Amino acid sequence: MSSKAWFVFLLLALAMVAEAANTIDEYASTINNEFDPLDSEDDSDLILDENEFLMSSESQRRILMHGHPGNRHMQRYISYDALRMNQVPCGRRGRSYYNCNQRGRANPYNRGCSRITHCARDTS
Repeated sequence: MSSKAWFVFLLLALAMVAEAANTIDEYASTINNEFDPLDSEDDSDLILDENEFLMSSESQRRILMHGHPGNRHMQRYISYDALRMNQVPCGRRGRSYYNCNQRGRANPYNRGCSRITHCARDTS
């Protein structure tokens, strides 16, 4: 009886080893050469250089993102005003960045009292 148990145990162990070897072989074949990132249709989100984001902050600000030739909505240039270092387009609080000289606040708060706020906000 014990020889039958050992035989079944060895048979199961052999099946487990064969399955593990098959899994490792499949994994190795996918790592070696089955995936080529340059063959993808949309490679706009690929990072081909590992050191791309390890540059200084000055260089990171000046990186231009460009899209595919058929994409009209992506901007392919950057203005010289955006390249000026440490300068906010409009330094006045509450004003829009795009029209700094306009009088009045950019988005004035004009909502009434509601259940959520419990009329606790001072909007003056």
